[in-house]
Amino acid sequence: MSTLQITHLGHGTNLLQIQGQNFLTDPVFSEKVFMFFKRRKPAGLAPETLPPLSAILVSHAHYDHLDIFSYKYFKTTIPILVPKGLGGVVRKFLPNPVVEIPAGGKHQHQGVEIHALPVQHRGCRWVPIRHRAATAYLLKAPEGCVYFCGDSGYGPHFKKAGETFPIDVALLPIGGYHPRWWLKRQKMTPEEALQAFEDLQAKRMVPINWGVFDFWRENPEEAWKRLEAEVGKKGLAAKVRLLLPGESLNPEAR
Repeated sequence: MSTLQITHLGHGTNLLQIQGQNFLTDPVFSEKVFMFFKRRKPAGLAPETLPPLSAILVSHAHYDHLDIFSYKYFKTTIPILVPKGLGGVVRKFLPNPVVEIPAGGKHQHQGVEIHALPVQHRGCRWVPIRHRAATAYLLKAPEGCVYFCGDSGYGPHFKKAGETFPIDVALLPIGGYHPRWWLKRQKMTPEEALQAFEDLQAKRMVPINWGVFDFWRENPEEAWKRLEAEVGKKGLAAKVRLLLPGESLNPEAR
């Protein structure tokens, strides 16, 4: 029986359990990010209750995805996987072993292939530290294949990934797209995220990056309502699974 399971903890933080390994994506447990963006909803699980982690995956350097303060909850022996070019920034703050994966490259971790795939996003941090490295991760193992995109604008990279890998579950961002004039190339609308899901040819979609942090006074429910409407139009309700913080998905479960 497959042990593949995805537990959504909120925003870009997810526990991916595959092939007996536990991977945590973009851990953020702080009450605020970048000093003034407040958390609306508590994390789905307290970090102290997480199972032993195999590795932490960081998609990019924005404060709501690379929250240095959240690493106080984790052992310094846990490896942190980052896109090529981001390792120097992480090493300035954390003693953990850091593995940089170049775009298009992969890292083998105890029976799980971890691929770094391109995204349309600039993972900048404000001065004095700036960095633009960003990636999506694809975890491939005999029992399944999971695609995690921390942030991205819509583009042809989704279709290419779907043509290359048989994806079981795609975690795709649907929020944080306002103001649109500024973020059009960096963030997807809910409708674009659903199109990305179709391009990936994935079996299931889990929407992430919405409703948790107070970004620019967004309506916390707007992203999901827009996605739900588009899902209804396209008849994809059976394939899109909303996970509230703390809820899990086992793709084999009915």
